[in-house]
Amino acid sequence: MSLIYTAFQLRIRTIGVCGFALAAGLLAAWAAHEHIQTRERELERQAAVEVRTRLVVATDLAAGTRLQTDHLAIRDIPLPWVPSHSFEADAVDQVLGGVLTTNLKQGDILLPMHIAAEVESSLSDLVLHGRRAVTLPAAEINAVSGLLQPDDLIDLYVSFVHQGQHLTAPLLQGVRVLAIGGRADSPVSITFDASEQDAIKLVAARHTGSLTAMLRHRSDAMVSESAAPGDLAALMGLAHPATADRAPIPVLYGDRVDTETLSSDANAPEQAFPALPDRDVPPPKSLAIYSEGR
Repeated sequence: MSLIYTAFQLRIRTIGVCGFALAAGLLAAWAAHEHIQTRERELERQAAVEVRTRLVVATDLAAGTRLQTDHLAIRDIPLPWVPSHSFEADAVDQVLGGVLTTNLKQGDILLPMHIAAEVESSLSDLVLHGRRAVTLPAAEINAVSGLLQPDDLIDLYVSFVHQGQHLTAPLLQGVRVLAIGGRADSPVSITFDASEQDAIKLVAARHTGSLTAMLRHRSDAMVSESAAPGDLAALMGLAHPATADRAPIPVLYGDRVDTETLSSDANAPEQAFPALPDRDVPPPKSLAIYSEGR
């Protein structure tokens, strides 16, 4: 019995030692795993950098570019690298329409110093040297201002009454629209780009008849030949009317009466008086009687 009991105790001890070793191994493995996880979290925490969302340019942009939506992007920038005056993600409306003052590369952070303050240009800056800007109310030229845009090309026609007839003729063709606008309490006006002579013609036609504007394509440079400028001037009463022929003037030759007409034709030969009769012709009878009586 003692031998059996002794063997049983040895087996129990062996199983206990193996169990203890297994538990110690599992405990060591768990402790190592926890140590590694803790170290990883610590390293991640040390490597983590706080970021801020800022506006950047989405592509390379040159100076003078007017910013649009497709020119912008949003990026997370590490906090130490975020400029103090950079634009946040919700500041898109503040930069749209701005003009760049410098070249920017893709991903560059957009700053206020990169955008020029938009200054409204004067209308006179749009007028080239030697040209004139003529402004007329849209109602006077029968044009719908809502359908016209700056840089559109239009043809102006003038309608008027000449010798009892209603006539319409081209006045100006291919006229460029400079601006459209007007105050809230005033009619809409349209400003055209014209030469000095065309401006004078436009003002004269405005007082002579009614104007009509017709829109043409910007690439259409065709000029109508339906009415020449000279013909238009004549129809508008700018040409001098022809002088009517004078009434016949009687010319006395003794007992004979002739009539001569003074023509106003510039091409007719100049003849102030009719030719005198030849000297060999006998004097009129009335003069002979008068001489004998004397």
